[in-house]
Amino acid sequence: MDTQKMIVFDIDGTLLDSNKKVLPSTIAALKSLKKAGHHLFLATGRSLLYTQSIIKHLGFENYILCNGAIGFYQHQQIISKPLDATEIQKFYQKSLELQLDMAIITLNDLTRLTSFDFTKMQAGMELVGAPVPPLYSNQLNQEEVYQGLAFFEPQFDREFENEFKKFNFIRWHENSVDVVADKLSKATTILEIASQLAVSREDIIAFGDGLNDKEMLMHSGIGVAMGNADAEIQKIADLVTSNNDQDGIFHALRKLQLI
Repeated sequence: MDTQKMIVFDIDGTLLDSNKKVLPSTIAALKSLKKAGHHLFLATGRSLLYTQSIIKHLGFENYILCNGAIGFYQHQQIISKPLDATEIQKFYQKSLELQLDMAIITLNDLTRLTSFDFTKMQAGMELVGAPVPPLYSNQLNQEEVYQGLAFFEPQFDREFENEFKKFNFIRWHENSVDVVADKLSKATTILEIASQLAVSREDIIAFGDGLNDKEMLMHSGIGVAMGNADAEIQKIADLVTSNNDQDGIFHALRKLQLI
């Protein structure tokens, strides 16, 4: 076999088409890559709860969740980077003061702490094909929090970034940001796991479309942007393929001579 690659796929807008389905060409490509012995990973902003069905459907054994806060290899958790408990409590109080909605992601659950603007939350969650999380306002200190999910417009970005230096804010929707530990991204965890697997950076190939994929495309050996990707992502990618409705993953892998 040629050099073993670590091939990493974002989910929404990448593995999934605009109807939240996996194209037959993508399924065939994944089977071919797996048969060739490459390390296949999901890398998503989703929690385990909202990734399980895709893990099962596509037979993934390796997955990076919550924008790098959680990492699994062969279904065993090997990366755990929760948010600072004191800081997330302060963030919650700030959200209450500004009447901005917030949810938290633990290993197995996603729960909402507030209910100020249901419509805004609904618009954000529709992007990942999920309902607005259930409301459990007393859930904050029950388990480790791996990611926050905050619902506010870009006008608040700088204020939160300046006040909460221990957090990294990753915008993925005009109404929504993911909140993870400072300096954490999909890329940092991909590189950490690659090191454990003795895979060089040059042998990492990452596919993505959103702003939370920027670092992993930049720091992989080959960063592939989908044709439907944000313009900023296409600009920094090594390769731009066709979109997620037009067999983009298949065409890129064929061009890279991996299938």
